[in-house]
Amino acid sequence: MTKLESIVKAVLEQLGPELASETWESRRRYFNQMLRCADSLDISEPRQELFDAFIADDNGSPERRALHVRCVKLVDALAGSRAKDEHGILFNEPPMPSEAKVQEYFKGRKFPVAGVRADFIIVKAEIEMRSLNLTASTMGQYKHSWMDIRWYFDGADASEYDEAILQGYIQKINELRSDGSIEEWKWKINRKAAHVLMEVARTGRFQWGMVNRSPSCQNAEIEAIRSQYLESLKQRNLSESTIGLHDYVFRRTAEFTGVKIQEDLLSLTPKSIQFVITKFSDICNRRSMTTITPVLRSLLTFLYVGGFIKTNLSGIVMGACIQRGSVAAYISPKDQAGLTAQLEHEPKRTKAIILLAMKLGLRDCDICSLTFQEIDWRKDKIRLNQEKTGDPLILPLLADVGNALMDYITNERPKRSDGYPYIFLRRQAPYNKLTSIYPICSKLLKQQKIEPVNGTARGAHLLRYSLVHRLLAAKVPHQVITDALGHTSRESDKPYVSMEESMIRICALDLSVIGRVSWKGGASRD
Repeated sequence: MTKLESIVKAVLEQLGPELASETWESRRRYFNQMLRCADSLDISEPRQELFDAFIADDNGSPERRALHVRCVKLVDALAGSRAKDEHGILFNEPPMPSEAKVQEYFKGRKFPVAGVRADFIIVKAEIEMRSLNLTASTMGQYKHSWMDIRWYFDGADASEYDEAILQGYIQKINELRSDGSIEEWKWKINRKAAHVLMEVARTGRFQWGMVNRSPSCQNAEIEAIRSQYLESLKQRNLSESTIGLHDYVFRRTAEFTGVKIQEDLLSLTPKSIQFVITKFSDICNRRSMTTITPVLRSLLTFLYVGGFIKTNLSGIVMGACIQRGSVAAYISPKDQAGLTAQLEHEPKRTKAIILLAMKLGLRDCDICSLTFQEIDWRKDKIRLNQEKTGDPLILPLLADVGNALMDYITNERPKRSDGYPYIFLRRQAPYNKLTSIYPICSKLLKQQKIEPVNGTARGAHLLRYSLVHRLLAAKVPHQVITDALGHTSRESDKPYVSMEESMIRICALDLSVIGRVSWKGGASRD
């Protein structure tokens, strides 16, 4: 028996107690295909060449390829062959050290540190940033960037933290940004994540602020104006992050206009500012532009009041206009009824998840993070803190929703003996919490050939919008809808209220003035 055959046999023995007999038999057939692939390549032990060939032998089927990858991960994990996917990422990354272990390791140590595993610095950075109260999505972006850095260290065959290697990573992403191989937002978060690690490795802590950049305005006169501008912002008691944003706009504006010395400011024209706006729009999305344009107006006003430019050019910077093509998307009442009926034939997990989104309007992240502690079975309530806002939300546990939850928990949910708090788990090991319900929603809507009204959305938010559409149609007061959605501001309701079609029709203008000119000399002409 070859080494590969022994490992495959051991993997199948491990899977035996975890899988149903039919599923186990299916896995056995895939592993046999891997063994046949090894025979054709004259390979007797697990290694990269075999894994690449086996994954490629998928007959063009994404589902088959995914199962091949899963088999490779299992064999690689047991063999310790450190195989990598097509992106150069390990199939089985070594686990990150626990926070308790990291805290104990750094206890009493002086900074800067040397000879420390890069993983320890990453976990230490996450601990230090927790005090900033960033949103879960923002922390998720940082964690993803830190994993990119971890892979970079692994590719450099370095397990210990080395600032020189981290500088090499920054240089690499800068080059990718220059040739357009990485999006601007991704470059920003990766670069920031790298500087966070540097600061933590040097000082043991992290304080929020702008990453030290090579200034785009190196002239002493321009730097003096910049310092004066930032000081004026501090006098307004703006937060550090807001001042950092103003600083960013100042530097990029100087860069885009080619300002080198103070005298160059006097030659700024409306065309120059239009060019600045165009450059910002190239690197910022529409939402970011709604933040950038007011800051740019503030900067131009400051320059004019300070006598650095001849004309107040702030008036030509118009606010970003976001035009929506239609009202919010939702599922028609007929399709909602069909979808509800279909849930009786779907897996219990799918049924419970869809009902939570469709009947209670819970967000994707809140469904994935729902815990047993948040379900009050005695009082028929769901009490949770929303992932997006951190605000508490209390919703009624409707009978059909509660029954679906209980049915899933008792009859389908994978068993874990460690008191794992999350309700909705993956179907395959490791049985961890779901990270998104989008694939479940999208697949179900596609199978039922349900096309949303006014859009193409297919995730949990589509079901949330559909709930609002039903409530509006039933003339439910807006405050009740606001409370049910967990909003703290009425401003958050605007995208939803756009679905109140009867009110929108009332606001529509007639077409009687089309073709008539009324601004010439105060007289109307046909």
